Amino acid sequence: DKVKKIIVACDEILKGKYNDQFIIKGLHGGAGTSVNMNVNEVIAILSGTHPNDNVNASQSTNDVNPSALKIASIKLTEKLLNSLLYLIKVFEKRAEEFKGVKKLARTHMQDAVPTTLGAELQSYADILKRDMERIKESEKYLLELNLGGTAIGNSINASKIYIENVYEELRNITKIKELKPMNNLMSGTSSNTDFCYISSAVNILCLDMSKIATDLRFMSSGPRGGIGEISFIEMQQGSSIMPGKVNPIICETMNQIYFQVDGRNTTIYHAAESSHLELGIMLPAIADSLITMLKIVESGLRLFADRGIRKIVANKKRCFELLGKSTAYSTLLTPVLGYDTISKIVKEALLTGKTLKQIILEKKLMTEAKLEKLLILK
Repeated sequence: DKVKKIIVACDEILKGKYNDQFIIKGLHGGAGTSVNMNVNEVIAILSGTHPNDNVNASQSTNDVNPSALKIASIKLTEKLLNSLLYLIKVFEKRAEEFKGVKKLARTHMQDAVPTTLGAELQSYADILKRDMERIKESEKYLLELNLGGTAIGNSINASKIYIENVYEELRNITKIKELKPMNNLMSGTSSNTDFCYISSAVNILCLDMSKIATDLRFMSSGPRGGIGEISFIEMQQGSSIMPGKVNPIICETMNQIYFQVDGRNTTIYHAAESSHLELGIMLPAIADSLITMLKIVESGLRLFADRGIRKIVANKKRCFELLGKSTAYSTLLTPVLGYDTISKIVKEALLTGKTLKQIILEKKLMTEAKLEKLLILK
């Protein structure tokens, strides 16, 4: 009879009727006991049972909270991965659209060799694919729980029936069929580094997104006094004092998301390191940081796709102009004319303002037909 009442109470809570009764803030001492007992007490009041003897039977804060955080993280990570895949597909679509836009590639922020805008965007898509694989790999460790271990992982006060049945029941409730107990429940109570793994993988994703966003900001600089190879559609007035200014605000948002996530990742690392002896007592800081991180990143991925990458405009004439004025094609000519000869031609081009083509033809080092053939960028 008590079990049925507890189940009914839990179902009512899951409907959101009593959200205002869960008042404990994310950060607090006690390894999360306040959150656990907040839940136990609300269920107990609604079901007319005892929060410790009945609701918390065979359980402890020390196995319930890490297990709950892992399940919540899996759910949030799946949403994040779906949004990441969406962003990758948007990058690939734009890469296909811009595959014929020839432009200048840069290393050390200096002119390098010819490339295409499509090739750059495709490289970004493939960077994000590797990030996705890292996150999927780290997600596997979230499937292993220490539930049933109670206080320190040796299952004190946990009934045999509970331990034998809780995982099957949990798999059915959560629809996560791969949930399983850790080989050593004590290790899962003492160490929180499984959360560091997923946090690190997400942090690397955000690092890459911030790098990509900064690249795009660099390419969009100007539009008249900078590079101006791409533009973004206006999302807001760029300035309260300078009319007509368009800022790359979505890219800047991605930079700031990375700053946030990197800080939370550091918090998770410090909290995990403070898992002294048999218990990770700083789990509340891990939970608060990880859940917030996963939510911020998931929404950021969609924002970047829909209001950033989809809105890129390729300024083809500007791309061609900068490529034509540069000495980027020199690398393509080195195998034919030799490094030393090309070095002299590049220096002359920079000194006189002439193009490589003009100098090569003037010196009759190559026919125009052969030169044009060599300069075709495949």
